[in-house]
Amino acid sequence: MRARWPTVVALALALTALTLWRVWCVSSGPDVDTDAYAHHMIARAILADPHDLAVHWVWLPLFHYLQVPLIAVGGTMQDVRWANVALSAATPLLLFAYVLRTARSGESRIAPEAVALVAALFAAACPIAMQMGTTAQPEPLFALLVLGVAMAFERRRYVTAAVLLGAATMLRYEAWASLATIAALLVVEPWWRRRRGSAAPRASKGPAADAREPWRAWLVVAVPVALILSWAAVRRPVDGQWFGFLRQTHAFAEDALHQRSAFDRGLLALGRDALYYPIYVPIRVLGPAMPLVPFGIVRTVRQQGSRFVLVLAACLGFVSLTWVMRAQLGLDRHFVCVVPLYATFAAQGMATIADGAARIGGRAIREPRRRARAGRAIGALLAVLSLAGVCVALDVWMGFWQSSIRRGWPDRVAVGAYLRALPGAPTIFCDDATVEILSGIDRRRFDRHWLDDPHTWDLVSDVARAHGVVYVATWRRKLHGDEREGDVVMIAGAVPGDDTSGIAVVRVTADAGAPPR
Repeated sequence: MRARWPTVVALALALTALTLWRVWCVSSGPDVDTDAYAHHMIARAILADPHDLAVHWVWLPLFHYLQVPLIAVGGTMQDVRWANVALSAATPLLLFAYVLRTARSGESRIAPEAVALVAALFAAACPIAMQMGTTAQPEPLFALLVLGVAMAFERRRYVTAAVLLGAATMLRYEAWASLATIAALLVVEPWWRRRRGSAAPRASKGPAADAREPWRAWLVVAVPVALILSWAAVRRPVDGQWFGFLRQTHAFAEDALHQRSAFDRGLLALGRDALYYPIYVPIRVLGPAMPLVPFGIVRTVRQQGSRFVLVLAACLGFVSLTWVMRAQLGLDRHFVCVVPLYATFAAQGMATIADGAARIGGRAIREPRRRARAGRAIGALLAVLSLAGVCVALDVWMGFWQSSIRRGWPDRVAVGAYLRALPGAPTIFCDDATVEILSGIDRRRFDRHWLDDPHTWDLVSDVARAHGVVYVATWRRKLHGDEREGDVVMIAGAVPGDDTSGIAVVRVTADAGAPPR
């Protein structure tokens, strides 16, 4: 089905306006998401030593390797942000195309293109998706990939689904839940069809293709499983055990949150945490659209397909379980990949209520067209009010976000400017990605060893003796008295009276450790 030109124009205008808003944000100042700097720094470190797999830390590698060619030709983190500006527009566009193809009219005769438009607008204007579209984080790319997997798997495009899911499983762990769900569906669906005596649906390309379809379907499992096992195998010597990076992820989250699993904190805490991502986060990030969601779930399953829903819902289940287990930090951005699903639920909820209004109206209005018109009017009113509410929430969210971008990182920018002004090209030991990236200094001048590791200071002394002088830039709380190895030549962002606050630059010379002159 093709959309009429007014719908296309409306979608194009909305996406263009939101894209320009993101462009304005990116142009206003530096990225304010610290993890984005860490991802980009890892990509820079790969070019310095491609064999050091420990540099990926607990993260999956694809996003880092995708940035390597960009950095090799002189690209910066700002270029990654520009790419995300575009990717954030691509996701609602893809969702619009899919819902347009699969939606069907009911009693209110709401056109599929209207449902598709509302779904796309909810997805595009979601505040957390908009914010991530201004960062150099992997969420916009991951959301696009997972949506593509859900669509391709529902439509039996197994090679496409295998390629997309393979990429997604090397990008974020949520895709591993989609992989497990797809494997379960491939096992359960044939049994369920045999039990009900129904034939398997196919996008038939002839008898030979239909005969190969069960085997082709398992490509969607085989490709990502092979990639996951390959990554685990090459990481095993680094981590000392199989899938050690998963245990490190859990340990990091527990340490950062100072909390253990919700299972240890009673049934009330468990219930609250289990509902955190399915209910609390979407209320916060979708606001007035959320009341429509429950009404659209069944209709979405029937029209967009159970496979489509389950592949995306698996990501929701994953972030919910990992939050209950305190294996992640409970950030709103983990919901970004599920936004298209909730946007579709909300749009279909609008259509369901409109159909219900048309049916109820049949008691008072006998003429079918007038009943349908009344139902459409109610649906349109709900859509307009919900979208208006989402836009108000978006304006509030983006107002705070833009203020943060304008403030930027004054302490880290000051340290970067100081390092940039140093005479010559001395080596800089720096374990803060924001300082490294914001300095704009050639990546080859940085040594990225952790400076709260005492052994790193042996390396600092060795480099100082070899080259005469070396500089160390790190948080003062990490120095642990090691600043006595040189001279503190700059401090930025310190709180008066707190000797551990702020960032320090230490100058270490060849006679490091000698008594002060």
